[in-house]
Amino acid sequence: MNAVTTTDQNSNVQTWRSSTDAASMCKEIVVKRAINLQGRRYVPVEGWQAIAVAHGCVASAENVRTMDDGVSAEGVIRRMSDGKEIARAEGFVGKDEPVWFGGTTNNGKTLPKRPDFAIRAMAQTRAVSRACRSAFAHVIVLMDVGLETTPYEEMAGVVDVTPQVPREERSVDHVAFFTSRLKACSDTGCVLALEKKWEQTQAKARDAGRPISEEVLADVTDLFADRYGFLHEQERQQADANAEVPAEEMPA
Repeated sequence: MNAVTTTDQNSNVQTWRSSTDAASMCKEIVVKRAINLQGRRYVPVEGWQAIAVAHGCVASAENVRTMDDGVSAEGVIRRMSDGKEIARAEGFVGKDEPVWFGGTTNNGKTLPKRPDFAIRAMAQTRAVSRACRSAFAHVIVLMDVGLETTPYEEMAGVVDVTPQVPREERSVDHVAFFTSRLKACSDTGCVLALEKKWEQTQAKARDAGRPISEEVLADVTDLFADRYGFLHEQERQQADANAEVPAEEMPA
């Protein structure tokens, strides 16, 4: 009886060591692939597959079925050494999910139905993730890196991950803006400072994917040239006038 107890304990210890070794082995890729949803980080299918491989297992999907309310698939985990099945779970994509079957999301965005092959593929992906989760959720806990044990693919069906409808951008009249600012400049130094700001404005617009039109660029460039030329001429005339004043009459 003692011998049996010892054997079971040794087996459990070995299993635990295998899990801790696997957690250490694939931690980097799992953490790197984690996806943030509403402040929590979830592991996608490739992270779960890495955990399965680290345990000497392979994850696959089978029995994909089209049902009245969606598409279902079964995920299976088998040991590579002998092909023994160690876990099985269902993955499902429901017709109530607008991201896959079309409709309006919580963010107010209307989406078309995705192709059937994509829906079936997601059902299989969720099945694999769920099967891995049922067998290896404890490995995520062992990693102790603040990851959730619910697979990302399942949460993506619950949390609305579609981008919010962007607010209408307020149109900026660059010509009017710089006309006003340049009018207030009383020297060329002020013009050069504003020109630097104009360059930064152009760069931000390009980086945001909304480059300023060539027509506006040309108009604003003319504004700078005209104001700089006017003030430069004023400064030159003032310098000439100062040069003609006798030194003893120059203010101290």
